[in-house]
Formats: sequence, structure tokens, C-alpha cells
Amino acid sequence: MQAGRLNTCLDYPADKMQAADLRSGNLQVDVKPGIADSSRFKSHWSVEFWRDFTTDPDKLAAGHPGASRTQAVLQEVVNAVQQAGVFSSTSAAAYWAYHVSRSSFFALQGLASLAATRAAFARKGLDNSSTSVAKNPSLEGTARMLAETMAMYNQDLVHIQEGLYKLPWDMTTLTHRQYNPLFVARRGLQFLAEAANTLSRRLEGKPEPVWLDSAMYPEYYLNTWHYQTDGWLSERSAKIYEVSTETLFLGRQDAMQRQTLVPISQYMREVGSPEGQNVKLLEVACGTGRFATFLKDNWPQMELTALDLSPYYLQEARNNMRHWHTRRAADLQMGGLEGTGARFLQAPAENIPDPNNTYDVVTCIYLFHELPPDVRRKVVKEMARVVKPGGLVVLTDAYQLGDRPANDAFIGAFGDFNEPYFRDYVATDLGALFEEAGLKCDQKLMAASSKVLSFRKPMQAASNSPDQITTMYG
Repeated sequence: MQAGRLNTCLDYPADKMQAADLRSGNLQVDVKPGIADSSRFKSHWSVEFWRDFTTDPDKLAAGHPGASRTQAVLQEVVNAVQQAGVFSSTSAAAYWAYHVSRSSFFALQGLASLAATRAAFARKGLDNSSTSVAKNPSLEGTARMLAETMAMYNQDLVHIQEGLYKLPWDMTTLTHRQYNPLFVARRGLQFLAEAANTLSRRLEGKPEPVWLDSAMYPEYYLNTWHYQTDGWLSERSAKIYEVSTETLFLGRQDAMQRQTLVPISQYMREVGSPEGQNVKLLEVACGTGRFATFLKDNWPQMELTALDLSPYYLQEARNNMRHWHTRRAADLQMGGLEGTGARFLQAPAENIPDPNNTYDVVTCIYLFHELPPDVRRKVVKEMARVVKPGGLVVLTDAYQLGDRPANDAFIGAFGDFNEPYFRDYVATDLGALFEEAGLKCDQKLMAASSKVLSFRKPMQAASNSPDQITTMYG
């Protein structure tokens, strides 16, 4: 997949933390990106919330005299639930019932994957007694993840209640395939097999080479990121991606991605397009297309182009879009492929094959942390080139140095999981990159392990008329 996909180092194993601190100590920057952002972007309330949010047991225990570290973290979970207003309305109760069930499912699946990994270690005769890679998480660690997950869900629900976007369609559509036990079982078994292989490679520190030799893909792309089988270049990889990342994040990845909808919703109101009519949107590095279905569910009439470099992930994106259309918009006439109002485009993000000033909105989620610095700059220029004057660009990716100061000491540790450009990414001033490309910094949101930055293209950039383009509508 052209898309890089986000993973967290928030819950990096405690027995690796000291080494992680030493490695992360090499991340020297004049001004941390999270600090530099404050002078460039308007700050959403979430910026301050996540800047001060901590699940550090020592800090939490200091605020709960007489409590143990674990008790203090558990109290933080209780506080998060109480602040969420679980029973404030019928829709809020439904939201929480669904999402607590969702997190419980992925937590159980995570435990199952650890058991499968230990069994795989035993078959290979490997000793895993000295590593926490395949150990069950402690009560304290689990509580830390739960507290962060509950806080993220609360932020998501607040935006839904404000009318910025709808309740997630997979929650409200009971005919969604995720409610089909056979579908869930099949994907779950596929994930367990992959998890055992992935964690074994992490333990040994030996990524497998990509199975395909091809001159069609850039060298940086031919990597088996975070030790996963086949990298982005197989149908198997595409089919288990969603379940593997949601297991890693205890079910909150969708909620983090949906924060991208906030600046888009504000833009749609600005241009007077409640259904997305007359709006063209490009999603760069669309991956499996799950986020694209959230876009279409909120603004079904928008013309959406889903771009990715992996044909396997584009096929999965097509399947996801078809499933959304069948379940949610079968009666709507939207044009595009199979009546979905969508177009699927295989291309590298650094060379988008569309004319200047084509799109009203350009988004990119979880790609930049997997790009070499020079390619990252090229992608920014391409996004700035294809968006129309007055248009919106939204970038969502992993949080960076200074965004959550309590985590700065180990933020770069995820680079050890076959993520060669991660440490450079967390130290990169993204606002400066986009300003170099002629865009204006607009708004910043934080979302647990993610950050959302929006940009606008100045109107005076329309010095040249847009190139003529034949759209998917003829």
C-alpha cells in the first residue's frame, strides 16, 4: 500500500524502555514540532487536552494519595468513563455500548494473538522468557490503554454530538458484515496466524524480504513494515490490515481517523455543500478504503478519488466501498465506479497523475511516518499542486515530539519495528514543509496517538487556469 500505517509506541514494553530512552535521546531538534505548531496553527481544544493527558502511574499516584500505581491508573479509567456521560442520551448510550464491546473484542483478540505467538515460539524452540513481546499485559498496562481509549471515544462522541459528522455507519448498520460471525471468525483466524509470524520476526529482529521484485515500485516502498508478511503487496496483507491495527489500538483507530472529518466538515459548511455535491476529494494513500467509506457516508454526493500504490489494497478499498454502497446508498445515483461515486487510482503519492488545481479537498492519513524525508517533501508539493485555490488539505499521522511531552522520552522507539523513517518523522516540522509548498497552516487537532493538521491553499495561487480534465462523469 502506498499508505504507511500507524502503530503506537505509547505502550512500549517496560523492559525495553531504558534502551528506548537512550535511542530516543538522539532525537535532537531546535524546536520540537509540537511546540512549533503552536505558532502556526489554530489549536482545537484537543491539543491542550492530550498535551496534559497522562497515564504515567507515578504521576497519577501523586494525585491519589495512598493509592498504588495500579489503583491510580484504574481510577483514571473510572474518571474517563464518568466524564463521558455514558447515559446522557440514547445515542450516547448506544455509542458507548458498541465501542466498549468493540474494545473488548479486540482486547480478547490481542490476548489470543499472544497465546498463538508463545505457541509458535515453542514450536521453533525459541526462549521468550527474557522478552515482553509475547507476555500478557499487566493490569496496570491494560488500565493505561483503557484510559486512553475511553478518552479518545469521548472526543469522537463529542464531535458527533456537535453535528460535525455522523455516528459511524458500521455501528448503525446491523447488516454490516462485521456482525456476521463467519466473517469475523475468518478474519480473526487470518489475523492470529499473521500475528504469530509478525511477533516472531520482531523477537528475532529479522524482517522478511518482500516477495515481489519490481521496477514499478520505489525502493523505500519494498519493505515489510513492522515485520508484517508481504509488506503492502499481497491480498492477504490487505485483508488482515484493519483487524491487526485495531487490535493494536484496542479498537480506537477508527475514532482517531475520524478526527480528520472535523476540518472537512467545517469546510463543507463553508462552501455550502451538506451532501458533498460539487466537491472533489482526493484521499492520498487510501489503504483499505475504510476511511473513504466514512467520507462517503457523511457526504455521499462528493466525487471521491482513492489513490494508493498497492493494487491489493485498492482492491480491498473497492470491496469496502461496494459494501458501503450496498448497505447504505443503494438507491442513490452517484456515478463513478459501480455507482459509488468513487474512482480508484494506482499511483505513488509523490507523482499524482492529475492536473493542477483539480481537487477541493485532499487528505492523507498515516503515510508520512513511512516516507524518506526527500519523498515526504515531494508528496507535500504534489498535494499542494492538485488542490484548488481556496481548497483544503488535511494530514493525519502519528503524534510528534512536543505533542504529548510525557511521551517524548520514548516516542522514537517504534522505529525499531522495521520503521526506518519514524524517528526522522517525529522530529520533522510539518507546518514548515507545507508552508514551503505554498499552503497556509490552518488548524491542529490531537487524537490520542495521532495528530491532525489542516492547511488552505491561498486564492491568489490561481494565477494559472486549471488544466482541462475528463472526470469520471464524462
